[in-house]
Amino acid sequence: MADEGSADVDLDLLRASAREFLAERGEKGSVKDLAAMDWTGLLVDEEMGGAGWRPVETCVVAEELGRARDGSAWFGTTMAAAALARAPDEIRDQWLPRLLAGTATAGFADLDGSARVVRDDIDIVIALGGKGIHLFGDLDPARLEPDADLLDVTRTVWRIDVADVPGVLIGSPERAGALSAVARLLVAADSVGAVSMTLERLTAYLKERVAFGAPIASFQAIQHRLVELLVFEVKARAVVMRAARAIASTDARATALTAAAHAFVAAKATAAVDECMQLSGGIGFTWEYPLHHELRRVFTNAHLMGTARSSRALLAKVSGW
Repeated sequence: MADEGSADVDLDLLRASAREFLAERGEKGSVKDLAAMDWTGLLVDEEMGGAGWRPVETCVVAEELGRARDGSAWFGTTMAAAALARAPDEIRDQWLPRLLAGTATAGFADLDGSARVVRDDIDIVIALGGKGIHLFGDLDPARLEPDADLLDVTRTVWRIDVADVPGVLIGSPERAGALSAVARLLVAADSVGAVSMTLERLTAYLKERVAFGAPIASFQAIQHRLVELLVFEVKARAVVMRAARAIASTDARATALTAAAHAFVAAKATAAVDECMQLSGGIGFTWEYPLHHELRRVFTNAHLMGTARSSRALLAKVSGW
């Protein structure tokens, strides 16, 4: 129990330091800034220049990046670094040091004939398919088109057509499955961070906003809705961290727990932020207010690495239902 308590303290320190760093840096910083904190190597073994296989700490960082509405290519670069850590030596040596240093960036996606990635200024795309992990480089910019359906304004999301582009196989289907689980967890953690920031801002607003001579937050009906939002935030963070610990300890239930966590967050985060918008009144609907951007971000996260429905199907499959 002492070790577990010590680990929780370490995570609290990481969360606090990450929040302070990101607040000073702003949402328009580069991946190089994050690489200087060793955040792009959180899923790469130390002997290869990374920080070690640390999915729990990576989820904490992902949550704080979501909270800060970070617009960098951290997600793709970090996941690509994890994939390249076990790639053939020549390919690994060509790309991994650059990703860890933040001098190169990557997109990371499931492969379905086209790859959906965040940001357009990427050097390579790592895609997961039925045959394993593929690397795509030297992509024609003409193959890029903005994915307007996902609505995100904090991160540009692009769809890259790779249907007839020769990719290099750099990992097995088993490794692809493991990394897909981590990727789903990271986008879920990002959404938890966005919900957390939205709820914190909303609570402060309702404490200051006065109606009928009293702060709105003092009304019982409002308090009930705020408590329901807080319960969702706590539950979402708990299931994400439980799944992350399962991955870190190679628990046999890791895939099921990750699918459950992603399905839970993907299904409910957008509705939670929308509830915050409703409780914010007219200000919540204005384009300039950050809440509007967070709503679009969690909606995008719910579709980046599969959906709640696909994760439920995966959970049913691995659980034998």
